[in-house]
Amino acid sequence: MRQGLLRNAIATTVAAVALFGGAMITAPSAGAVTNPKCNLDEPDQTYYKIKTNNVNLRKGPATSYGSLGQLTKGTKFTYYCTKTYPTPVWWYGKVTSGAHKGVTGWVRSDYVTY
Repeated sequence: MRQGLLRNAIATTVAAVALFGGAMITAPSAGAVTNPKCNLDEPDQTYYKIKTNNVNLRKGPATSYGSLGQLTKGTKFTYYCTKTYPTPVWWYGKVTSGAHKGVTGWVRSDYVTY
């Protein structure tokens, strides 16, 4: 009976890998979300809120990077990692509410609150 269960489990795994192209095995863990521009990975993935209106969500950690859109006060932001130098400090994460929900980008840390 055990051999039959083991065979079924193996067959199910092989079928799933074939169906999903190996994505089940190679998908990164939730804690692995980061960005190569970060120099401090602190993936607490806590929800923060934007504390003022018209905050740019940027393509990179500086004002010289283009904007992906403007966030409004109260927009939720999940923080993944930080770029601490040169100052100011920038946070990389994902917008989790509002018009830009699902978009990842950079926000200056002084525009974010708990």
